[in-house]
Amino acid sequence: MRRSRRMSRTKTGITLAAAAALALTAVGCSRSSSGGGSAGGATTSGSASASASASSSGSAAGPGDFGDLKKICGPGTAKGATSRGVTDTEIRLGTSADPGAAAAPGLEQEFFDVGDAFTKWCNAAGGINGRKIVLDKWDAKLFEVGQTVTNACQKDFMLVGNGNAFDSAGVKTRLACKLGQIPSYVVSPEAANAGLQVQGLPQVATSYQAAGLRLLAATYPDTKTKGVGIGGSNLSSLIPQGKRIQQSLQQYGIKVTTLQEQPPLVDNYRPYMEEMKSKGTVGIDQFNGQDATAEVQAMKNVGWNPQWFLLSVPFYNSSTVKSANSVAYPPSYVQLTHLPFELANKYPVLQQAKEILNAAIAKPAYTDFTALAFNAWTLWAKSATACGSTLTVDCVLSKAGTEKAWTAGGIFPPADTDPNNRKVGDCALMIRLTTTGWVYDEKVTNPDKGVYNCNPANVQTVKSYQ
Repeated sequence: MRRSRRMSRTKTGITLAAAAALALTAVGCSRSSSGGGSAGGATTSGSASASASASSSGSAAGPGDFGDLKKICGPGTAKGATSRGVTDTEIRLGTSADPGAAAAPGLEQEFFDVGDAFTKWCNAAGGINGRKIVLDKWDAKLFEVGQTVTNACQKDFMLVGNGNAFDSAGVKTRLACKLGQIPSYVVSPEAANAGLQVQGLPQVATSYQAAGLRLLAATYPDTKTKGVGIGGSNLSSLIPQGKRIQQSLQQYGIKVTTLQEQPPLVDNYRPYMEEMKSKGTVGIDQFNGQDATAEVQAMKNVGWNPQWFLLSVPFYNSSTVKSANSVAYPPSYVQLTHLPFELANKYPVLQQAKEILNAAIAKPAYTDFTALAFNAWTLWAKSATACGSTLTVDCVLSKAGTEKAWTAGGIFPPADTDPNNRKVGDCALMIRLTTTGWVYDEKVTNPDKGVYNCNPANVQTVKSYQ
């Protein structure tokens, strides 16, 4: 029992570190809750009065319309067994995630929830040209990715809205059985660079979306000279991430006080915080982990209060909000590359996504994984509908890869989905932690295009460090 418990804790640490890496690779995850009071915030939250270029009006949405996307699902007379998993009446799709992981129960559950909700909504609108979607949910439990892909190869037309922390294990099998995919996200370089897929949110190992660092340095002028500390990881798969952050900061002319390669499971953060304090650090970029409570408490224990704390997207969840009610955080932020669900009252497409989920799921979570899954499902549905009766993997991927300004109905800034022209987007926004939720911070974001800051300087060209 002792050994099992130790193994479980170790796996948990690795899992959470992997989740941080994949979210950062995907450039822009979110987890939402309601906005409100302050959690040590030194800045004020502005309104989202400007209309984002990626916004859409869902008020006049008809059946099969999502945001500004029209008739991505609907009735029709498509027929023919054109591919594995396709009949006259149905299309069998798969999605995968890791919610059954013993080390991290519920990991990526949003991919299953959005898959269930979207297929229910799409089928109610008439399906894909009259064919109904049947969904297989493959739980890889972290370490069974290869087997789940093998299972999907036996019956599914494609994988849609999927994402696994350790996805490299399924790449060869997926390609060998010609199983195309439009994933929510990919993690490993092997998965990111694989064929037979289109990504709604392009990822490039040699580009780093560093808007958060640039904007916080502008907001807190001491940052440039006194420096930033990086809370990284000593896992070989995550070490490159810390180095990309370090290179980005240096290219901005911002001092880096330390790049800490922390273990997957940190029992005592005090030495790490003491080092940052001793070097005069004023800001922290923490991408390792998913619960900052112990880290913030260690700051208090050593008598250090940094000017700002940039958390990676896995921290953007209700647990961090609860943590902020138990220990006083420094001004804390998360960088997003899509609209947060907190702005649903201003953006009908977000409200529509919430309605679709609420109609199918008892207690849905509105997170970055949620947004990424809607990104994948809407791209697949539009592309599959455009194929008509000629529903093949090649057709779907060909259609999906021709979007020059893809926004998933208005949730994301425009992106080019061409697999041969992958480019990390310039646009990002900042949200700030409060004791009652996350709020859009207009002052820090300094928006120049709707609610986004889209300065080309937000993206830094870096080494892959692989």
